[in-house]
Amino acid sequence: MEKEWQIDLSLPDIGALLTLLSTAVSSALMGVGSVLYVVMMMTTAYEVKGKDFLISLMNPEANLTFEADFVLVVGTLLIISAIFFFITMITSIFELNAVSKKDRNGRINIVFTLFGISMISLISALLATVLLRYYYYY
Repeated sequence: MEKEWQIDLSLPDIGALLTLLSTAVSSALMGVGSVLYVVMMMTTAYEVKGKDFLISLMNPEANLTFEADFVLVVGTLLIISAIFFFITMITSIFELNAVSKKDRNGRINIVFTLFGISMISLISALLATVLLRYYYYY
């Protein structure tokens, strides 16, 4: 009789759900933004320099100009950053699923560590962009 008025509210951790969901969405947006920036950079280089520039990027024995080196270095760093962001997104979605099913508590430390690594790789790509441009003009 003493459990007559007890209500079982089996709600998942709302704070963890919102945190993991926002991390997954922001990681997806930043990863897609990095990939689109690389595509835009390659398209602009192709439009300005022509077909020979794009072919020289694919040839490992070609003597590359500064613009080609710039596209290769910055594009590679941005793609690495996008890969880290997508790994963060997938990890965050798996943890979100675990929290919503109440299998276990969300391992938010892992997700935030991956997000930090992704942000550091994005910052290094942007710093390389600024430094290479500064080196080229001065």
